[in-house]
Amino acid sequence: MSFFFSLPKMSMVVDDQDVQKRKLDEESSKTGDVKRAAGGDIVPVPKQIESGLMKMEDFNPEILRIYYDRLFPFIGMYRWLSYSSDPTTPKDYFLKREFTFVLEGDVYCRYQCFRDADEYRARVMAQQPVRMEIGAVYTHPPKNHSTVVKDAYKPVERELVFDIDMDDYDDIRTCCSGSKLCKKCWGFMRCAAKTLDRALREDFGFQHLMFVYSGRRGMHCWVADKPARQLNNSMRSAVAEYLNLVANGANRVRAEIRTNGCDEIHPSVLDAHKICENFFRDDPEGVLQGQEVLKSNLKHLPLILETLNVTEREVMSKYISEHPDASSSEIWKELEALEAIRVREAQSFKQKLEAKLMLKEIIIQYSYPRLDINVSKQMNHLLKSPFVVHPKTGRVCVPIDLAKIDSFDPAEVPTIGRLVEELNQSGDPRNTSLKEYTHFFEEQFLKPLDEAAKKMQDQRLDF
Repeated sequence: MSFFFSLPKMSMVVDDQDVQKRKLDEESSKTGDVKRAAGGDIVPVPKQIESGLMKMEDFNPEILRIYYDRLFPFIGMYRWLSYSSDPTTPKDYFLKREFTFVLEGDVYCRYQCFRDADEYRARVMAQQPVRMEIGAVYTHPPKNHSTVVKDAYKPVERELVFDIDMDDYDDIRTCCSGSKLCKKCWGFMRCAAKTLDRALREDFGFQHLMFVYSGRRGMHCWVADKPARQLNNSMRSAVAEYLNLVANGANRVRAEIRTNGCDEIHPSVLDAHKICENFFRDDPEGVLQGQEVLKSNLKHLPLILETLNVTEREVMSKYISEHPDASSSEIWKELEALEAIRVREAQSFKQKLEAKLMLKEIIIQYSYPRLDINVSKQMNHLLKSPFVVHPKTGRVCVPIDLAKIDSFDPAEVPTIGRLVEELNQSGDPRNTSLKEYTHFFEEQFLKPLDEAAKKMQDQRLDF
């Protein structure tokens, strides 16, 4: 199926259906709230980000060409992916990096590679990919992979990457499902970014992280520190497993926090719990207030009650029967009261541990990042490039400033249709709404990478 949209050819025969189509066309020019179905029929649809819909003019070959020609940050992307500021990086590092282009019609072109930013730009302009994916740096230029002995062609470096998709929250979010995304849904991504950022920085010491909105319903994290890029597959797997606390499942309401036979919870889990608890309990768009997961008419509360002991279930059942309209926050306060009783009365090692984990495991299950760890485990895994355009929404995959993530709204991320319109008005690529994202990319990601490389070089010269 083609990613591009095209208008149906005009017919010389005018009938009632044609009149209706023209009427809807005229209305769409004002509202943008229509789409074309198979066969060219026009049907009204709600204008909302959560359905992943867009106006047809937001994604077509001509607008995509203008976007690549005037707005895509080829120089910045080259600076990043070649690590050109680091004098220890091999000169052919960028040439050995694999890119994959997805062309119109879902045609995948793998093993793309380029000598420099100019060739990178020229190839993109020539092929007009609807999607670009970034892979590893190999022992040989990917374009020569078929001429190299199989065992000699292998990945040698690649950023450590993480992928979080909203689909994996379908068993706990109550507002949307599937490809739909709303502001309440995005709260899960906010919590995930904060939790993952803390762990990668504080537990592993990584500094050069970039979180990227996928353009539709997910988020990616790129870790560009040199030690992270040089991790082998077993090391990547170890990092991914360390960070993977939650297993998906329709009837899961508690994570299984590992304690390794002692009564202390790992400090990393406790730190994650602090972030998750704030989102779960106190955030207006969080699990309790935004999702209302504990309302008695939903599936979650009965499953949580099953994890309690007999006395606790009786107390909660009585409260719920006497307060049928209780909010999730009110029900949670009752659970916190039972937790306090458990902690106070616990005597044995097992009882003390269970009291500590009683509500923490529920909070972690409902708030902790749901990682697709297979993406992180393999060095040669491809991941969508930042600044490409999502073909279903027309939105650009933009970096996210975590200092401002609480105000980040995916519905406000510019589409290429909007960007080209802004470009037509101003004539200056620097005056479009993409500027804040490219500025962040330059100032908060590329410059710190350059400064770290210079500092490392200065330290080498001191010896």
